Amino acid sequence: MTCTLLALSACSSKSTSDTDAKATPTPSATPTATKPVDPSAAAEAEAVTAYSAYWREMERAYAAADVDASKLKDYASGVALTKTQVDTERMKKKGSTFSGGVTLTNSTVTQLDDSKKLLKAKLSSCLDVTKWVVLDKGKKPVPLPSTRLAKYVVTATMERWEDGWRVLTNTPQSGQPC
Repeated sequence: MTCTLLALSACSSKSTSDTDAKATPTPSATPTATKPVDPSAAAEAEAVTAYSAYWREMERAYAAADVDASKLKDYASGVALTKTQVDTERMKKKGSTFSGGVTLTNSTVTQLDDSKKLLKAKLSSCLDVTKWVVLDKGKKPVPLPSTRLAKYVVTATMERWEDGWRVLTNTPQSGQPC
């Protein structure tokens, strides 16, 4: 019989029934204790994941100039959703869309409030829109001011609903580069 040496385990040509009565568990057979999951850390990770998904859907909505072309309603509500609906309607009337995408970095939950029925979070991120291009009716890039801030801090307020986190507000912090 060919034996392969694995970390901290032994291989033997004896059958398991030969050794069961006398066997002592090897370290790999002993159950390892797992750390309990910190509910706050898990909630924060879920919020950050949902916020990233929110931005993926924002890209889709702005690329089509239509919220209904995305799943944004699965990730946004309130002011965040309404603002995007108004923006995309305005874009549709002008015939403009967006191309490319955003990069979101340093997403951090700055506050987690579990004192109410719905868990609430405040989040801060660095939003990089340098590759997100506005296109006109003819699908040509619209020139933007060279002085515009293309990497800046955004903050969001979120709530965890029964079916997942929702972004309620998404606010660029004007003048705060990152």
